[in-house]
Amino acid sequence: MPKKILVAVDLSELGERVVSYGHSLAHRLGVEATFIHILPQPYLWRGYEPWVPPDLDSEVREIAEKKIQYFIRKAEKGLGLESHDHKIVIEEGDPADSVIRVAREGGYNLIVVGYRGHSTLEYLVVGSTAAKVARYAPCSVLIYRPGFEPF
Repeated sequence: MPKKILVAVDLSELGERVVSYGHSLAHRLGVEATFIHILPQPYLWRGYEPWVPPDLDSEVREIAEKKIQYFIRKAEKGLGLESHDHKIVIEEGDPADSVIRVAREGGYNLIVVGYRGHSTLEYLVVGSTAAKVARYAPCSVLIYRPGFEPF
């Protein structure tokens, strides 16, 4: 049985449902949940080096964290759950690589990711974060599909 769950979240409607599912699962299992959101790296070019204004980076992180907190509170209210121990981690980089790295470094036993259907062209061009996480993760991966909630 997992002791630590890593829930990968984007800030979309699907992400909100993944938060609700991951929160409910952690609550039912009585384990700690960490919600992770990966920010793209919005580089501005200054000379020959990439650069991100520090105030922009901190503002984007703050907005992402607030939205995830909102998703968590909404899930607790909607599911009738009490507040449950959780952490929020905001990282930058490739979503799949970052989730895999954090799972490995944090000793997580289960990763929960959402599945968003892509056209064949989109899949060939951008790939699937869920597929890459499932293939290379150091632990079990639960891929959430909307409409198939077991509880």
